[in-house]
Amino acid sequence: MKKPQSLPVEQARKEFADLLDGSQHKGEHTEITRRSKPAGVLVPPDWYEAAVAAMAEVKELRRKVTESGSPS
Repeated sequence: MKKPQSLPVEQARKEFADLLDGSQHKGEHTEITRRSKPAGVLVPPDWYEAAVAAMAEVKELRRKVTESGSPS
């Protein structure tokens, strides 16, 4: 994955519809900054869903390891 485009929040606000189209139809990721620091990231819906599922899987594996006292 290439580095996401980075935009200040004011510019992202003005271009939101285009950024959303890029995310939804082209798979683009956009970092939104405030005072030159990351404030959020706009990602494609399928990427977000996969990330949430992966985090839930990691959480479940950690729970299982904690309960058993050793990796399964």
